[in-house]
Amino acid sequence: MDRRPYTNQALRALAMPMGGIGAGQVSIAGDGGLRQWQIVNLPNHIAHIPMSFFAVWTKSGDFSVAKLLQSDAMYDNTKFSPAPLVTDHIIPEESKKLLKLLPGIKEIEFVGEYPIAEVRYKDDELPIEITLKAFSPFVPLDSKDSALPAIVFNFIVKSNKHVSFSILASLQNAVGWDGKSEICGVECPLYGGNFNKIVRLKGFTGINMRNGGEGSMTLGALDKTSFYLTQWDDLNTVWEYFIKEGTLPNINSSIPSEKGRTWNGAIAVKKEIAPSELANVIFIISWYFPNRYVNWSQKYFGVSDDKFFLGNMYSNWFKSSLDVGTYVKRKYKRLNELTELFRQVFYDSILPYEVLDCISSNISTIRSPTIMWTKDGNIFGFEGCCGASTENKLGGCCPLNCTHVWNYEQSLSKLFPDLERTMRDVDLNINMSEDGAIPHRTVLPFHLPRWSSDAQDSEVYAADGHCGTILKTYRECRQAGGKALLDKVWLKIKLAMAYAQRRWDSNCDGVFDGPQWNTYDCNLYGKNSFVSGLYLAALRATEEMAKLQGEYSLANEYKERFESGRDIIDKELWNGEYYIQRYDANKYVKDQYGNGCHLDQLLGQWWANQLDLGYILPKEHVREALKSIYRYNFRKNFVGFKQKPRQFACEDEPGLIICSWPRGGRPETPTLYSDEIWTGIEYAVATLMIQEGLVDEGLSIVFAARSRYDGRRRNPWNEIECGDHYVRAMSSWGLLEALSGYCYNVLDGLIGFAPKLNPENFRCFFITKDGWGTFSQNINENEQIDTIKVAYGKVEIKTLRFFTKREPKTVMVEEPKGRIKARFVKNAFWLYIKLEHLVHLVEGKAIQVKFIV
Repeated sequence: MDRRPYTNQALRALAMPMGGIGAGQVSIAGDGGLRQWQIVNLPNHIAHIPMSFFAVWTKSGDFSVAKLLQSDAMYDNTKFSPAPLVTDHIIPEESKKLLKLLPGIKEIEFVGEYPIAEVRYKDDELPIEITLKAFSPFVPLDSKDSALPAIVFNFIVKSNKHVSFSILASLQNAVGWDGKSEICGVECPLYGGNFNKIVRLKGFTGINMRNGGEGSMTLGALDKTSFYLTQWDDLNTVWEYFIKEGTLPNINSSIPSEKGRTWNGAIAVKKEIAPSELANVIFIISWYFPNRYVNWSQKYFGVSDDKFFLGNMYSNWFKSSLDVGTYVKRKYKRLNELTELFRQVFYDSILPYEVLDCISSNISTIRSPTIMWTKDGNIFGFEGCCGASTENKLGGCCPLNCTHVWNYEQSLSKLFPDLERTMRDVDLNINMSEDGAIPHRTVLPFHLPRWSSDAQDSEVYAADGHCGTILKTYRECRQAGGKALLDKVWLKIKLAMAYAQRRWDSNCDGVFDGPQWNTYDCNLYGKNSFVSGLYLAALRATEEMAKLQGEYSLANEYKERFESGRDIIDKELWNGEYYIQRYDANKYVKDQYGNGCHLDQLLGQWWANQLDLGYILPKEHVREALKSIYRYNFRKNFVGFKQKPRQFACEDEPGLIICSWPRGGRPETPTLYSDEIWTGIEYAVATLMIQEGLVDEGLSIVFAARSRYDGRRRNPWNEIECGDHYVRAMSSWGLLEALSGYCYNVLDGLIGFAPKLNPENFRCFFITKDGWGTFSQNINENEQIDTIKVAYGKVEIKTLRFFTKREPKTVMVEEPKGRIKARFVKNAFWLYIKLEHLVHLVEGKAIQVKFIV
């Protein structure tokens, strides 16, 4: 696999986020600087803390040079035309000032493979090669260590000659700042009484930053001999001292700052290296702002805007930023190795780099300010973070846990299933009313009244989100919760399904009628395959759950309702090319799509495929509808096309529009977002295409979407919709499972694969409830070999499933202890292998299946 570095113009909008789950975010930008300081519990995409930077000093012979580890190469291009609705390209004024005062690096090369950023600083005046490896610890299935409010900066230095060098790290004490007020130098009206203290521990030098109030920040170096200056506010004085010998004066002052001012702190680590020797200088920035409050309006839900306390989960583990920093220091070897292990295993794949990049980049949303992990242990999420694409510019957008937007998210549920389950607990045990209704947004704290309404056309109960909650619950049972979780939620699921049937399917025909509020911020009327397709998938999922609970009569009722709805939708809505909406156009004159070819017409099938539920609509019609979507909705450019109300693609860029009317009949006022492009739906449609054999078409949609997020106009780690770091784009995880044909179900101990791309020589990442690793497949003329190898945790397997068109003569299964007895059953193109006993794979171990044809 070729790594894809970002260079030149592709650096302009680059900002790779760092930070833990629910812990806040700081981004490393394409100029090498730190931006988007969102660590004080307020989403603000343009927030900036100045005087926080890195610099290098070198000496070879009698020649010494010092540089700020940032570049202004992209600052003054007057021909640059930014994309609409984004701010990642905006350079903070304080960064511009800094590079006018200090010499910067000539050129930067950026390799971003989330969760690790590699920044290569290139300057022929430096006698060393220097690369920054930055990350916040990220270990799938280890929620705590993936939620640390900290960033590690590992500077790797080498040279072909004997060189002295020093790396300086500077951090401003921003304690007391509100996350939105402008900071000029060290001045901000909210500052005052700020002080810094030096901390010396074994192998660690830190500057702990406070102001007597809540919160703290720490700058640390994993080197006990570091030089330091605990408090400074004059850049010239610090720089002049540093450029002499690469040191600092070791002054430990802790005088509180004047009102309206703060202090900066700096640490320098000086070393010598011989020719071809490698040296590492490691810094840690950690923060601690535990007192999160409700800082968004809930008046829309009938609740007063009081300042309710929520807290942050990390305050249950740590008492200060210094506590966080020293934890990272103690666990550094493990955290570094496991974060790197995930990156290596994930990217060690035959999948196209653009696909890997798409999936991993959107993982970053889990650790953006879009998501909170509150002190009570629950995960909550906005739809996105307010920014240029929203009316408000600060805070979270569209609170909270929106059931229909989160219908598309898959990444959190796969990587951290324990956290995803807290959302289902809130859906079913906190938000659900006694009659089974689930409001599509969550009010906090829990003691407040739930959002509710008696009006049939109210938006409170979203039809798509309600069905999605049933589907997501079944997913959580299959992914990790197993039968124990199903036993807990079963009564709630039955209640939710009963409510859906009373409200939207009162005539018991398996098709939703009446007002159906949904993710397009409108009520759809009549019959449509979008919302009713989700209902069909939910009926199938509930049927399967009923069987597992031994309620076969109820399961049969769900089955009959499903079959009725399936037949009606296919008979009444199939127009020979795709599924349409049928409604009374004389009565409902706006916000419908009618004869349109809609991207979400097969969303229920997307869900059914994920949950191994089979076809909810005829296979041949599913495939033909997907072809029509590609034919009519995919555009190579948008020249002459009016995107409204928001523009998510420039005229020269490709993309997939929400709805088209190839046969005419576009309503005068169609569904609100019909002419927009949403990456979260592009990825869902592409996933379904790949699953249904339209691999080239699906990949071309992914390539098109990611070409818009290539760093030139938009940030690869910030896919927008209604806000930055938008949740829906985490549907991209489905691409991995589609291309590998992955199926996993803890309810029956099944794991299976059916590669859709290069099956003769296939390799990719997989994850289960307790472990993750690599699946590989090799096929030659006489045999097929499938291998599942665990890199982290453990994996338990009872039944294996592989795709093969050939009839195997012999099947051999090797586990770590040797050959294991197994029986196999060939069913159409599926080979099921039932193992004699449950196989437990631990780290570094594999199970291999070889079948000879």
